[in-house]
Amino acid sequence: MHSKFFTWAILSLFTLPLMGQMKNLSFKFNHTVNGTPLELDKTLFSIHNGKKVKITRADFFLSGVTLFANDQDSFKIEKSYVLSSAYEPNKTHAVGEYPHNFGFNKLSMEVGIDKETNHADPSPYPASHPLGPKNPDMHWGWAGGYRFIAVEGFVDSNGDDIPENMFQFHGLGDQLLFSAIMNLSENHNPDSEVIVINLDYGKLFNSIAMTGNLIQHNSGNLNKLLLLNAANGGFITPANTSSIENVSFDSIATFSQKNREIQLDFDHDENQKVISIFDTSGKEIKSLTTNASYYSTNLDTEISGNYIITVYNGHSKVAKQFFIH
Repeated sequence: MHSKFFTWAILSLFTLPLMGQMKNLSFKFNHTVNGTPLELDKTLFSIHNGKKVKITRADFFLSGVTLFANDQDSFKIEKSYVLSSAYEPNKTHAVGEYPHNFGFNKLSMEVGIDKETNHADPSPYPASHPLGPKNPDMHWGWAGGYRFIAVEGFVDSNGDDIPENMFQFHGLGDQLLFSAIMNLSENHNPDSEVIVINLDYGKLFNSIAMTGNLIQHNSGNLNKLLLLNAANGGFITPANTSSIENVSFDSIATFSQKNREIQLDFDHDENQKVISIFDTSGKEIKSLTTNASYYSTNLDTEISGNYIITVYNGHSKVAKQFFIH
């Protein structure tokens, strides 16, 4: 079956002035904590375990932006790199070009930098480019590549509301590249050039105790948790949607896994829900609309790697990343 892009390519031969136009896509970020604007070195907020945190630096990369239409056609924006920084909360970030007549309602992007670019020579990029030299630096050297995320600040360890313990999470390493999938609300205008994205920094620290050694410049477990939270923990959501609430995956369903067998238990909830599974490129592997209180599927035909399962119950949309061998 011919895809939309094949049809679009053929038609463009005859209607090039109309159909050959491209549009510029841009991102703008709302840097927040629980809906309140984040102010570096000022905002003090509680995380999941009650500890209070103050952030002094928050930078991260997005790359590999791919747009998806209703019929699962997609368009990948080549060489799309964005460096989001809480130092520049009002900046509009150029992502790249897409066909002006391509309507989309979902996009995927990687939190970090693709392997080839991560270990390439960074010197050709000017300072104005996301991959160019920065202060503070986002590049660790050719062997380590780029810092996918750099979050620094202080945590209140003794409960006196004065954050005194320094933390530095610099996540780097190809194994920490995770994909985020963002569904856009029904009232999204695909002709809009700017997509506004909410960032909730409180979500970054979910499942992180903030105790022990908090100076982590590596690809270890703490940075892995941070990047998983950034990609799939509700840190990144579209600003023009009201369907994503502050809920955890476990509050919607109990997830269990026996390698390639995936199970969800909805605790007798027989309301309608949409279950989808994606690979890290954003391709939808499976999707089901069901009223059943239990879901089971097998991924025997899929390659080993990371996958993302999402559940939408009409009120909340949650996501969880998992790995199959």
